[in-house]
Amino acid sequence: MDTLKMQIDGQWLDVTPGMTILDACRTHGIHIPTLCHLDGLSDVGACRLCLVEIDGNHKLQPACTTKVADQLVVHTDTEKLRNYRRITTELFFAERNHVCAVCIANGHCELQQLGYSVGMDHVRYPYLFPECNVDASHEKFVMDHNRCIMCTRCVRACAEVEGAFNWDVMNRGFNVRIISDFNTPWGESTTCTSCGKCMHACPTGAIWPKEYAQGQLKKNPGMIGELMEKRNMKLT
Repeated sequence: MDTLKMQIDGQWLDVTPGMTILDACRTHGIHIPTLCHLDGLSDVGACRLCLVEIDGNHKLQPACTTKVADQLVVHTDTEKLRNYRRITTELFFAERNHVCAVCIANGHCELQQLGYSVGMDHVRYPYLFPECNVDASHEKFVMDHNRCIMCTRCVRACAEVEGAFNWDVMNRGFNVRIISDFNTPWGESTTCTSCGKCMHACPTGAIWPKEYAQGQLKKNPGMIGELMEKRNMKLT
């Protein structure tokens, strides 16, 4: 297969047609932060953390959904992008009720690690303090909407990997929530298979097993990509 030539952060690189900019960056060891992206799942460009600058384009573009092109010139680590990523990270913390010290995922949370990586030592925006429910009706798992960042990784893992279609999204803006089976308690779901893929896909402590305590949650999000790779191999 012919390759394309594109420049990323001053380096001319050979890339494969059909790749996204994020794919190309990761192939060549160039780090771009993400939260909604997870290998094996379709990309939706929701978190806006992977925005990049492209010469000739006045708008910032999400690397996870923008395809590579020949002679494309991309910048992934400018002062403007670092500022945007810091702002976006702070807004994630301000939007819901994230209290890392008592969280089940403390020390194993992608949002927490993102805060460290962008140098966030405080939040400059007013906290919204929304009233978020905790659904503990499931026999094995808990859904804590206080810790949800609406990345929809759980929704896509349930639909695209497990094929159960238990999770979906309800409302918009401030009131947007992940719901189970047309907004019924998770424990009453007729579609959930209790597989736990949504828990492993979740980047925060929003979904967790009942037997775990504070700071004990360790997940394996890489299993999602591995399962999809095995399935694709069988199909071919």
